[in-house]
Amino acid sequence: MSDNRFQIALVGWNRERAFAKYPAAAIYTFAVRNGAVKTHAEVILTDDGLEIIERKGKDARAAARLALERLLVTGCNPFEGPIFLQVPYRQAEYFSKFGNFLTTFPSF
Repeated sequence: MSDNRFQIALVGWNRERAFAKYPAAAIYTFAVRNGAVKTHAEVILTDDGLEIIERKGKDARAAARLALERLLVTGCNPFEGPIFLQVPYRQAEYFSKFGNFLTTFPSF
């Protein structure tokens, strides 16, 4: 699934350590383009979400990209403001089992 209006490319990623009340996380930075217009989006997986995805042999980078694609398909315009998307643990858990996300996420 992808929104053909946008080209998405991974720019980089890093792991942040836990700090105060904030858990550790992996942050994936993507470049989003529409023709000559370019912006960046960040997708955040908490350490627990990253761990469950990798433990099940799935690609966390693919999960981050898919989460961003899903957001863009809903009509989000990445050029209106910065995108900081955090993938909740339950969605990471679902991805780890099925390699995809639900179209609409259930409330847990």
